[in-house]
Amino acid sequence: MRRLAAIAAAAVVLAGCTDDGARRTPLPANPTNAGPASELPLPSPSLPPVVNSDGCQGLVTAAQVQKASGLSVQASAGDGVAAVAQYGQAVQSLGLNARARMCPFGNAGGDQVTVVALTFPDAAQSQKLWTTIKSLEAVGGVGEAALSDKTKTLLARRGKAIVAVYLVAAAAPEANHLSQLQSVANVALSKA
Repeated sequence: MRRLAAIAAAAVVLAGCTDDGARRTPLPANPTNAGPASELPLPSPSLPPVVNSDGCQGLVTAAQVQKASGLSVQASAGDGVAAVAQYGQAVQSLGLNARARMCPFGNAGGDQVTVVALTFPDAAQSQKLWTTIKSLEAVGGVGEAALSDKTKTLLARRGKAIVAVYLVAAAAPEANHLSQLQSVANVALSKA
């Protein structure tokens, strides 16, 4: 018992100092009251709530995309309004003005369809943006003009609207999906 008391006393003495070389700085055995506690709240250990907002605004429904694409998809959750704002800012950086809508769809199997529509105040603005697109091949069957890679992406223009369709069919991601892309784009262009 006496040995235990000696070890405890040594621990208290050693805990009272820090080892910073020749200048041994004593630490208080009983800290004094430093004043009122901080007024700031403690950070929350939980994540902020998930934001789900409708960036689609009635452009296309999951049922329409299912019928047009043949993929069993549902509307995807997420902050669609924030995503749409980014498209609007990108268009404005080109000196243009457009109403943007974005509709993401997907399923647990990995199929994804995203429809983005930009509706400009006039056809001249839509045409100005259209002339900046260079990386896709011209295709027919949708709108006044359409460009596609035939597997995942199709952009179509009609009047003052441009619609982009991005499609990933998980079972065959590199297959030719042009007819599905065209079908979804036609549905979206009718409301853009």
